[in-house]
Amino acid sequence: MTHVRGRSVRLLIMTAVLTCLPLQESLAESGSSGHGALLFTSILTLVLVAIIFFLLVLPDEDRKALGVGLSKALAFFVPRATDRAMDSEHEYDGIRELDNGIPPWFTTLFVATIVFGAAYMLVYHVLESAPLMIDEYREEMAVADLQRRITIAAEGSIDENALTVVEDGEALQRGADEYAKYCVSCHGPMGRGLVGPNLTDNYWVHGGGVRDVYFTIKKGVPEKGMISWELVFTPRQMQEIASFVLSLQGTNPLNGKKPEGELYIDAEDVPPDATGSPADSSSTTTTL
Repeated sequence: MTHVRGRSVRLLIMTAVLTCLPLQESLAESGSSGHGALLFTSILTLVLVAIIFFLLVLPDEDRKALGVGLSKALAFFVPRATDRAMDSEHEYDGIRELDNGIPPWFTTLFVATIVFGAAYMLVYHVLESAPLMIDEYREEMAVADLQRRITIAAEGSIDENALTVVEDGEALQRGADEYAKYCVSCHGPMGRGLVGPNLTDNYWVHGGGVRDVYFTIKKGVPEKGMISWELVFTPRQMQEIASFVLSLQGTNPLNGKKPEGELYIDAEDVPPDATGSPADSSSTTTTL
């Protein structure tokens, strides 16, 4: 029997090693998102293999005793039907009502919820040794605000009253990336318009200059469902997004939404009148 057990233990170790090798390779190849699932799968596999081999090397007597224990545990949580319940002496349409006792698992769960509730109140409300959700939220908001201030300080300030279109390729790509993450759901791929207006034509609801687009992104249009992005993007990021949006002018993507708003003409594109000053141009602002 000792020889059989030793052989089974060695076989168990070999199986565990062989099971871990492909899982380790999968963990190395997969991204961080799959690590948790693969780790859980590997642990579950090892536990099942260990249980199977443990049952195989157990003597018959111990195996029977284990079966009896499992049966008792199962009977505790799922009591078997019995006719020994108290008769309520109530019968209707041939159906006799019995006064069955509360299942043990229900009583155990009920007591556990009471214990958990008392511990929760003691930890969070009496001793205050752990923060409440509102406190965690305020702390996370403070950390996020600090990180935002650090990022803005690292990027440097910009003059919002003298904004210019960014023409650097890397900056425009960053603006395109932010647009793809946050703006495409309302304005569609390449700005063709969905819920929000088409951003590729010369008609604008809130003005088509870089400053107009910048402040529309910053302040949003709450009455039309566009939130303020001031707390999400830094000023530099909003300038890059506005520049990317203006770079879509004249691209005319397929299935573009019909023009909305008023025709916007940049003052620099308007020839001077007889007095030498630029002619009036329509100026309004954008719903990004």
